[in-house]
Amino acid sequence: MHHYIINKLNPLFEKEFIHDSYACRIGKGTHFGIQRANGFIKSCSENYSTDCYILKLDVQGFFMHINKQLLFERLSVFINKKYLESDKALLIELCKKNIFNEPTKNCIIKGEKTNWNGLPNNKSLFHSPPNCGLPIGNLTSQIFANFYMNTFDHFIKKEMSLKYYGRYVDDFIIVHHNKEYLKQLLPVITNFLKNELNLTLHPKKIYLQHYSKGVQFLGTFIKPNRIYIANRTKGNFYAAIQRNNKTVELHKPDKQQMLHFLCSMNSYLGILKHYQTYTLRKKMILKYLTKWWWKRVNLNEGYEKIGFK
Repeated sequence: MHHYIINKLNPLFEKEFIHDSYACRIGKGTHFGIQRANGFIKSCSENYSTDCYILKLDVQGFFMHINKQLLFERLSVFINKKYLESDKALLIELCKKNIFNEPTKNCIIKGEKTNWNGLPNNKSLFHSPPNCGLPIGNLTSQIFANFYMNTFDHFIKKEMSLKYYGRYVDDFIIVHHNKEYLKQLLPVITNFLKNELNLTLHPKKIYLQHYSKGVQFLGTFIKPNRIYIANRTKGNFYAAIQRNNKTVELHKPDKQQMLHFLCSMNSYLGILKHYQTYTLRKKMILKYLTKWWWKRVNLNEGYEKIGFK
């Protein structure tokens, strides 16, 4: 059902979405968003020769606070206006069932509830406000999130006439030559999100700095003429190596665990190779991967991909 809905609506959504909405779109994604943000800074600062400032913001508990009624009403209007096929009524009905489904009702909880200790309430559907919240894992939720934020995108680009703006889900960045203007923009954005989308900016994730200070965006740290990988990604890569090392300490890995190791390592190497991380990739693999794995794998010269012998 999810694929049926999205396959029907995506061509129409693509005509409505701005160029600089990056999540879950063909030809976009994190790497595209990072390069666009880097380009915004370089262009606004006139190749790092004049002052410009970066405002990065985040919506607090985004998926858990999406208003279902508001989403469905706007989606229904959109489908009625833009969708011309004979199954329009069915499509609207399926969207309704999808949006208003309550996954917390009669659910099966795997694992222990103690695994959720420390999880903030705004990260769980069990604590969402009434009639709010979409399950993050649904394909429809990811695409509907873009649709939900589309009005905000057009507000920023058209009504506020901001050239250097990009968004990945609820993480967005604005680059401007005037720091005071960006400060004045904060209450405007806050009011729009609250009044139009029932959303709130995360008060601890408001970042406003000169471009020379750099900015963390989509798992990287963007500095003039250089993009570093963020510490969180480094830590996750190290943790993945240690988990796989632990596996071989306990027992000989089966075929599925061997494949998981290969996929995990190449996933991180695939991310890291896009940025200036040759030394980091080499160090992480050579220093931390155990001898058991080294006897069974090959690594290409650039430390970009690993494979079995």
